[in-house]
Amino acid sequence: MAILLTILWVLYLLLQAFLASFLIQPFVLFLLYGITKGFSQKKPAAAPLKNYQFGIIVTSHQDTTFLRPIVDSLQKQAYSKFNAYLVADDCDISDLHFDDPRIHLLRPEEALHSKTRSIHYALARFQPADEVLIIFDPDNLVHPKFLEELNAWYNKGYKAVQGNLSSKNVGGTYEKMDSAGAIFNTFIDRDSRTALGLSTNIWGTGVSVDRALYEQILYDNRSRVGGFDKKMQAEIAKRVHRIGYASEAIIYDEKVEDAHNLEKQRNRWIRAYFKFLSEAFDLFFYGVRRFDFNLAYFGYNLTRPPYFLQMLIAFFFIVVNFFISKWLSVAWLAAVGLFVLSFIVICTTMARDKDSVERCMVYASVLLSSGTLVLPPGTK
Repeated sequence: MAILLTILWVLYLLLQAFLASFLIQPFVLFLLYGITKGFSQKKPAAAPLKNYQFGIIVTSHQDTTFLRPIVDSLQKQAYSKFNAYLVADDCDISDLHFDDPRIHLLRPEEALHSKTRSIHYALARFQPADEVLIIFDPDNLVHPKFLEELNAWYNKGYKAVQGNLSSKNVGGTYEKMDSAGAIFNTFIDRDSRTALGLSTNIWGTGVSVDRALYEQILYDNRSRVGGFDKKMQAEIAKRVHRIGYASEAIIYDEKVEDAHNLEKQRNRWIRAYFKFLSEAFDLFFYGVRRFDFNLAYFGYNLTRPPYFLQMLIAFFFIVVNFFISKWLSVAWLAAVGLFVLSFIVICTTMARDKDSVERCMVYASVLLSSGTLVLPPGTK
């Protein structure tokens, strides 16, 4: 009986250590990032040896409002070697006309009601010359040098590269909170990992993948109703040396403007997290078996709970441990405090302008006043 109790106690401690590590991780990454950046020297970019042909997919469902603006931003690209495929799923396209031969307006005969199906619909209509697939949401806008920056990354040998999502609208409180969360997640999942030479997470928009590589991914029914990027990044991570992050390839993303849409978006992300949690653990143990730290670390981060769940978990263990071991309660309180401090420091440090700092402080004030984080990690 004593042996069994000892085993259960050890498992209890290991579970807490695993969950608490997500609260401590931002602080550790910030330190490592500072050390790495201090010793690194930026090398001048080499002239590209090849100009890749990009196939851009924009998926729109029952609404074409944003198609003209994103097409306009694509037509202003400094790099002109691309085709854009606009999938207007269950949309009225009678008033949409584009004279540019690179812009292909597609309307499926039968409604698809699925982002993955829309992507496959466009992919089946790619021209043979299209080499790299890029996925955008219809409400995105693209910086004029986006494709030029991506071309440089593919000339380095990368097969999958995530662009940098920047906020398009940051006027309201919810938009500021959403934007601040994006700054924090960008550092944790992309900036710090790039500095450490590790694969970065991808979003469901602004991501580019080698066409032949993407065609190897087999989606199941789980991906058809949200969270397809969870499946996509897990499959890509297994097949490439590294997933790159092009911080200068900027996409402007629409942020949610009210509490109702914020709640809907976050609920969608939470469902996707639990839906693909087994996939995350599979990837983690796959990396462990192969002694591949990059892959194991990538899988470990995919198991990371949404932030509000991390706070609930922390509160649960603070209360439970108060009756078991007060030192463990103190340790959890310290982890939560370190996380809050790391969030404030990372956001204010990585913010690119005064407005971004203001957004971070709005987010931090909500965090400190409520005791929970509103935004889970993830993508639209």
